[in-house]
Amino acid sequence: MRWSELPAEARRYIIYHALASPVLITWYMLPFYLMKTGYSVLEVGAIFTAAHLLSIPVTLLLGKRFTRTDLRLGLAAIDVMGAASLVFFSLAYGPLAPVMVVAGQLIDKASGVLYFLYPAYERIVYPEGRFKEAMVWHLALPELSIVLTYPAVGYVLGYLCDTPVCFRAAFLAFAIYELLLAPYILLAFKPVVLEAEEGEGTSGAWRRYRLYVAVDVLFVAAWSLAPSLALVYLVMERFGGNMFHIALAEASISLATLSSLPLADRIPSDRAFQSLQAFTLLTISGLAAMVLSSSFSALLAAVYVVRFGDALVFVFKRTWLFNIMGRREASVVSAALSSLRRALGVASPLIAGALAMLDPRAPYVACLALLAATIPLYSAASRQAPRV
Repeated sequence: MRWSELPAEARRYIIYHALASPVLITWYMLPFYLMKTGYSVLEVGAIFTAAHLLSIPVTLLLGKRFTRTDLRLGLAAIDVMGAASLVFFSLAYGPLAPVMVVAGQLIDKASGVLYFLYPAYERIVYPEGRFKEAMVWHLALPELSIVLTYPAVGYVLGYLCDTPVCFRAAFLAFAIYELLLAPYILLAFKPVVLEAEEGEGTSGAWRRYRLYVAVDVLFVAAWSLAPSLALVYLVMERFGGNMFHIALAEASISLATLSSLPLADRIPSDRAFQSLQAFTLLTISGLAAMVLSSSFSALLAAVYVVRFGDALVFVFKRTWLFNIMGRREASVVSAALSSLRRALGVASPLIAGALAMLDPRAPYVACLALLAATIPLYSAASRQAPRV
């Protein structure tokens, strides 16, 4: 699908993600900053877990709230809350540093409660029957944005200005930038108000999601044990790296995504579930290579392989969801799945921190094992789910 063939509202939505992508480097800056200023990896994991615990119950309630509210308001709120959390991170110094970090994390996790609105909105604005092609563009532009911006930010914070003061100034700069994204959403996005159909959400309607949910539980549990904290600690502890090295690893991941997308476009729809199995195996192979890496250059190659496989899994897995999810149930279903994912991720930062304390590679071994368990479920799904 050419860019011009996408609906205008889909193009504006994808451009938004390209503009927002540079802010995501703060997910790596925060654990790096905390460990640089004296926190252990286990303590950082404990802080993140506490914030997770306080934010779980709200997700499903907000999902029901946004079945009758313009989704743009929720999407704009994500950026406003994200900006507020970054302001708190910029104030995290001196005796009140732990309080500021926890406050910022709480706001950040509260904004995460609304992340289910992204797939709900995508289900509405992406062209019916061409979800896979739209998802290729959905990944391409934001990943290109990361390739262009992360190394520059990483170089500044790794070599030119690597003090805690510089990190706090960077948090504040990103806060101002993210705040400016909210007006873009309100002005450029299509108004969407979802109304759930009568009878949706019953056990009969949810039955068609069973295999998807089983896969999603294993998939989310796997990657929740290898969060940004795990990569930051691996690069710092095993390879002696700084923010520039972390940015290079993320740029390698984004390059892998970009190079995988032409392949996603060429795979026939009737081979989708076989592709999910094959690319999960490729992801597992990359994780094994990460565990065995003895140099930073080998790590860069390994994360490239991991992301190449995982990006293709993402495309086909999201397309599978869109094909079984009705337009009018998009908000409630996305909220329920998001609530489940957040429940799975409650203790994961603490567990990841504890595993990393044993060995920086241990979180990736656990991730590898859980991803392997999804492969037979894809085989079962190929016989039961609609073709994607």
